[in-house]
Amino acid sequence: MTILINKNINLSADSKTFIEQYINYVHDVNPKDIYEGLNNKQILKNKFIFQIYQLENLDLADVDLHVTNNTVYVLARFWNSKIINIGTIPLTKGLKMALAQDSYPTLSIAGGNYKKVVTDEYGEDSIIDDFEPYQLTLAVHKAEPIDSRVEKIDTIYHYAFKSEQSLVTISKNMMRCFAVFGLLLGLGFMFLGFFLTGLMVIIAFFGVNSYTLLLADTHMQTQRQRVNS
Repeated sequence: MTILINKNINLSADSKTFIEQYINYVHDVNPKDIYEGLNNKQILKNKFIFQIYQLENLDLADVDLHVTNNTVYVLARFWNSKIINIGTIPLTKGLKMALAQDSYPTLSIAGGNYKKVVTDEYGEDSIIDDFEPYQLTLAVHKAEPIDSRVEKIDTIYHYAFKSEQSLVTISKNMMRCFAVFGLLLGLGFMFLGFFLTGLMVIIAFFGVNSYTLLLADTHMQTQRQRVNS
């Protein structure tokens, strides 16, 4: 993965909102990315950690660039969030040359909330929580050659699933079909006199799939509330 250029972003007023919403999102989908999944006790046990940031990367962020004559506007979103202008970068000659190549942008983050190990006069370690101003950096990467077979699979995938939401919808519909199938199959076993077998089939297919759908809907409602708040 070749990085053509790195540029610090002049952050907009909305950048903090984006980062806060991103942190809430990561809490739900991958909590191990928050403080690397460590609590205070675990940090103190690891004698090699002296300072650890709440957020180490922005790997789940989708980045887009709006280029004008003199300025590059950096737009970012994640999952189903709104697109936010997180800041700008002057369009230098080096950046223009990097963007002219077959490339793609990513974001990195520094600063924010962090935990620091401090030692008192008696040699006892403790954790303090503090904050540093955020700094976001745009990296422009040179795109790697794509294997033709992978490209075909990717084309078929995007043709079948127009968006992430369509993939979620198809998955939910398949789970509903399995749930109905399990219910009918279980009732069929019961009708034939195999009551316990039928009950187990209903629990395995109808119960589990219905519960999973309920959890998924609850999670999505929570995400929408957080993103819109």
